[in-house]
Amino acid sequence: MNNYEELISQKLSKIIKQKRIKQKLFQKELAEGICSQGMMSSIEHGDYIPNTAIFLAICSKLNFSIDQSFLKDKLSFSNNNVLSDTTFNLCRKHNYTQLIKYLTQPCTIASLNTDVDFQTYYYYYGCSVYQVEHDLLSCQHYFELALKYTIDISNPTPRNSIELLLLNSLAVIYFKLERKKEASELFKIVNAYLSAIKDSNSENLNVIQYHQGMVYFDLKKYNTALKLFLLGMERITKVNSTFMLSNYSTLILKCYQNIE
Repeated sequence: MNNYEELISQKLSKIIKQKRIKQKLFQKELAEGICSQGMMSSIEHGDYIPNTAIFLAICSKLNFSIDQSFLKDKLSFSNNNVLSDTTFNLCRKHNYTQLIKYLTQPCTIASLNTDVDFQTYYYYYGCSVYQVEHDLLSCQHYFELALKYTIDISNPTPRNSIELLLLNSLAVIYFKLERKKEASELFKIVNAYLSAIKDSNSENLNVIQYHQGMVYFDLKKYNTALKLFLLGMERITKVNSTFMLSNYSTLILKCYQNIE
């Protein structure tokens, strides 16, 4: 095995074995209907890298699935649980059209009080516009507007998870708009502060290196994407999370197969 293969096999084997033991399954039970027990043993020992189909079948049997949402935990609005819960629930259900309608209601806008409220509002709004309309320039406008409430975009020093999420989202938009130098600089800043901010253990940050890696994966720059996905998976295991775990694992396998 080369260095990448060894790293991938170690990470996947650890995840699979931990999940199997936690669910009190024997190796033979996990392998049934998927592959031979011998192959499952090789996977768990890090001697064999499963293909994507086998890995997804293992994921399904171990009950951890691909996460489709861009948030694990809700973003709070000050003194407004109804607004916090409604926006988060619409987001988790991927009902972005309804979320845009809700956010543009006069009563919703009137309930915003603080700079962080407006920042959170425009983060939700920008993400919803991206999902529904794919209007990159509008998304850029909303993410930049959100950031200006609390930091200097020309020299950003992020202090919390919402600022990191916004900077990362803006970098993705810049990249798609062919502003790759600016995007790369923002990615560097985000990754530099990822472990330094006060809520660095927030599971919402699990999406950071996934979105970064997807930018390069879509460009078929699989080596760069793989490095970012591996970093993201390493962070997830450090904070003892499962949010986005199967997403990272699946993309790591796809990168490996394309590089191979």
